[in-house]
Amino acid sequence: MFLHNQVGTGKGRTSFRLFSFLLLTAVILATLIPIFPALVIRDTETNRLVWSSQIADDGTFAIRWTHSINRTPVVETYRVQNGQIILSELTFQDYGIGMETQLADDEQLISENGLFRIVNMHRAYPALHLFIGQVRANHTLLFSGREIPLADVDNPGAAVTIRVEKRSILQAIGGY
Repeated sequence: MFLHNQVGTGKGRTSFRLFSFLLLTAVILATLIPIFPALVIRDTETNRLVWSSQIADDGTFAIRWTHSINRTPVVETYRVQNGQIILSELTFQDYGIGMETQLADDEQLISENGLFRIVNMHRAYPALHLFIGQVRANHTLLFSGREIPLADVDNPGAAVTIRVEKRSILQAIGGY
């Protein structure tokens, strides 16, 4: 009888096993279930992930590129809101083919320091689709104080899709 109590086959051992099982299940689910929003860039043709980083709701990023006709920089500033990508500002030096010519409600065109800025933009996109420039576009992602040339994450000329995805801890660590 004395030996039986020392082995621990009673209620305490069952509770420990249940607690261990629940803890292990919670850890596995936390690493597998997508919970963190991330800005991701995927090769459109293969859907291969070529770049990813966590981004908070209301986080911002920009894409800078060189206009093919004017050969001047254009900066598109975006913010993330509820999984959507919102174009919030457009900055450029000269009007040219493909540049905005009409303002939506509440948008303003400001001219200052030799630049045009369209502010108060609220244009929502589920994803951005673009071809990485091969000649002079030099598409560059501006993210968290870094400049990331898109030609460094996928081949020039490749079609990429930029979107916000929920990612799990395991996906973030493993990069897939």
